[in-house]
Amino acid sequence: MSKDLTTPDPRDFGLASFADLLSSRTPIPGEEPGGFQAFRGGLLASLTPITPYECVVAESLIAIEWELHQRRRLREHALRKNLSEAVTQAAMRRVEAIHDDAVEDALDAAWEAHVEAGGDEDDWEDPYPFDRQAASERVAALVEGIISHDTAEQAAAERALTDLGVPLLDLMGEAYAEPHGQATRHDAKAQELERRRREVMRDYAALQRARPIDHAQTDDDIEDAEIVQS
Repeated sequence: MSKDLTTPDPRDFGLASFADLLSSRTPIPGEEPGGFQAFRGGLLASLTPITPYECVVAESLIAIEWELHQRRRLREHALRKNLSEAVTQAAMRRVEAIHDDAVEDALDAAWEAHVEAGGDEDDWEDPYPFDRQAASERVAALVEGIISHDTAEQAAAERALTDLGVPLLDLMGEAYAEPHGQATRHDAKAQELERRRREVMRDYAALQRARPIDHAQTDDDIEDAEIVQS
């Protein structure tokens, strides 16, 4: 068997490029702009397909890996969304409860003075109303802080929420354990994709073992061979 490893010429197959074997991929809204092309280029450099069919199987593997990457992004997004909503609700309840506790005695005294002055429930106005707008803005800033990429800001927001009495760890556990949410569905799909990846990797490895290369060929000979770039 020859020790020469030559790159197949796409013109031998009636193609201008092996990229013509597959249709071009249209970006999906929500993906990182240009992310797929960089991802694909990196994996092709690692997989080093040298025949048209290896290129096709490599593209299938890349598609699986990319979807796995997107599933992880979507799962994390769903967890962040669910947890942010849960933290917001819990923090608002705590802020309102703290306000109510703080004004309870003063509110009772104001009510008694109102009644003594001949007033009743119809003409009663709370002299210490809960400022929901201000509380919402404060809580929103804390929730924004706990998902910040700035670790100092994140730590400060977590301390503030803990001091407020918001059980972050419990809420995170509930978000992870939610049985019918989007995160769980993405987990299930990721497991299926990982199974498919193993199958395609086995097929690709078999193709590589079947390359028409003399087993006595050196690693340097293989490294000198041109790799299919579609």
